[in-house]
Amino acid sequence: MRKLWVKAWITFDGVFDADTMGYWWETTNSLDRMQYIKEEYSKGDAYLLGRVTYEMLWPGWSTQTTGDGPGPILNRMHKYVVSNTLSTAPWKESTIISGNVVEEIRKLKQQPGKDIIIDGSGSLVQSLMGTGLIDEYRFLVQPYVMGKGRRFFPEGTAQMPLKLVESKPLSFGSLALVYQPADK
Repeated sequence: MRKLWVKAWITFDGVFDADTMGYWWETTNSLDRMQYIKEEYSKGDAYLLGRVTYEMLWPGWSTQTTGDGPGPILNRMHKYVVSNTLSTAPWKESTIISGNVVEEIRKLKQQPGKDIIIDGSGSLVQSLMGTGLIDEYRFLVQPYVMGKGRRFFPEGTAQMPLKLVESKPLSFGSLALVYQPADK
């Protein structure tokens, strides 16, 4: 069975979406962080996104088909966008999932292949927590306190014990963390 894992880049206080996002992201950019990101993406062949994240990412990443960044890797993956409002998904190799999302993702996990990666997509992740579908949470924590902005796990998120299975320090104080649900 394929693994399904969540990947998110967050600030120290858990913000993954804020008006000044570029500042904390750009000040910690490094070769080792970019290498780590590419290695992570290379572990998957399916990219699962919520509609908002899909619409934010596809215009830029879909044009980056060559080079040494993550663009070529993402463009080779099959993209699955969870949406009840989209009628088309223009990024190459994209499929819209609607209706019984949990069942459709369960079927994806049963198919042969590499890992399935959920990138960001906080609302989608929230809807899948507690279903037993998410095998890992992989966070790239940036050494910055945002103080405001959308937190990846907002107030009211159901409690879930996790166990740390990997940690890796990167340049400029960034930290790559991998957690699994404690019951896995």
